[in-house]
Amino acid sequence: MDNMLYRSSILILLLFGTLAGKMQAQQVVELPGASAVSGFDAETRLPGTGFRWEMDALPNPEKMVSADGEAIYRITERTDRPFTGLAIGWATRGEETAPEEFIVNIRTRKEGEEWRPWVKTQGYLHPDDSPSGLYWSMLYATPDARADNEFEVVIRTPQQRALTELRISAADARSPQGADERTPRIRNPDETDQPEITGRAGWWGSLPDDELEPGYTPRRISITHAAVHHTVTVNEPPDPAQVIRQIWDWHVNDNGWLDIGYNFLIDHEGTIYQGRYNPWLSTTDVRGAHAGRANSRSVGIALLGQFEPGASPQVGNPAALALDALVKMISWRFEQRGIDPLGHAVLSVNPDGSRVLPRIFGHRDVSATACPGENLYTRLPDIRSSIKVGDPVAEAAPFDVGQNYPNPFRESTTIPFTLDEEREVELHLYTVTGENVRTIFRGTLGEGEQSVPFRPGDLSSGVYVYELVTGEFRRMMQMIYIR
Repeated sequence: MDNMLYRSSILILLLFGTLAGKMQAQQVVELPGASAVSGFDAETRLPGTGFRWEMDALPNPEKMVSADGEAIYRITERTDRPFTGLAIGWATRGEETAPEEFIVNIRTRKEGEEWRPWVKTQGYLHPDDSPSGLYWSMLYATPDARADNEFEVVIRTPQQRALTELRISAADARSPQGADERTPRIRNPDETDQPEITGRAGWWGSLPDDELEPGYTPRRISITHAAVHHTVTVNEPPDPAQVIRQIWDWHVNDNGWLDIGYNFLIDHEGTIYQGRYNPWLSTTDVRGAHAGRANSRSVGIALLGQFEPGASPQVGNPAALALDALVKMISWRFEQRGIDPLGHAVLSVNPDGSRVLPRIFGHRDVSATACPGENLYTRLPDIRSSIKVGDPVAEAAPFDVGQNYPNPFRESTTIPFTLDEEREVELHLYTVTGENVRTIFRGTLGEGEQSVPFRPGDLSSGVYVYELVTGEFRRMMQMIYIR
């Protein structure tokens, strides 16, 4: 076990639900330590320790939880390898549930010192969100960037959910002094509006050298949106680069993604960091892993910090310098693409379809999460209005869409458009809230003026949005239906 000293214990508390006002019965079961303990090789990830409990080290789920009960797992570990962050993942048997229904409390300390205050978090990633196939809580990072060597974790499961596997990675993101100073900011003299960006080597530290420019080929994307996130780590971290290394290790080695999920990250001093590997950074974005299916057409930008009231670590407000950097970052990308920051556009958000979303949206708009936190989410209108986009030279759309006629209409209407050449086109209908109602037309049409008739059928009266799509180009118009 890598000459590692450790001790572990797990307490499983079974709380059997009762009617309001009645006492709850409790049963306490003490288990042996992790069935697998290993040291991490610094050549492949951050140095540290991995703990794993599988079925043979956990109680039988069918016997553990009553018909209306819940389970509480309490884990205490100590190792001689220091750590600055914890990644906690688990699996359950039976029907899957929303990650946020799992409540996780964490505290750490250096042996012989007082425990740090408890940090309360919850499940964040669903088993479908990463190749690991596990639920994951939000990443824990020590608030002062110092290393500890003992942790206590308490996991409360929702009703009818006992754990069948549990993994905890305790990794050390500290780097030798000077390791974060190997590269200057990225500037492109041909891009006068490009903000100053700290390249990957600027935060890489002592992470594996062969991952700095990894062997995989990233997928270029033509963005239509910007997704805003928060990292749910301490506000104003003393070493932002250390936090980013911790996030990279969690995303890559625990979640199983190819690279850090965010395209860019911003600290409280307004420093912009390149996240995901992108050899074409000055001209285009690459697909990240930050917002599910919305990754296909959005750039993911995360502010370091916790901005959700009532959560922990202690909630904060996004710093003025960070907001200013966010505006500069989105302004630059939107200027390149000719995107209206105050506009809306269709974006694929789940396997069932697409939605009409603001061009700048929060992670919570496409996923069951509080991200980017209420204190940042409520600033998005100001951020949109602060972004200045001129009149960039953009590739001309290969079609023109006209207003449907008649409009408003009762029984039927006609949607006119013009194509520059024969093309495959799709015509979709949405509610104003973004629900994909139906596909009006899909097929190949020739050059010149075209029109598609539309009958609403059993639709309710109201305002709808129709969108013409061909290749990478999309255009939307509104129509009014009166029954």
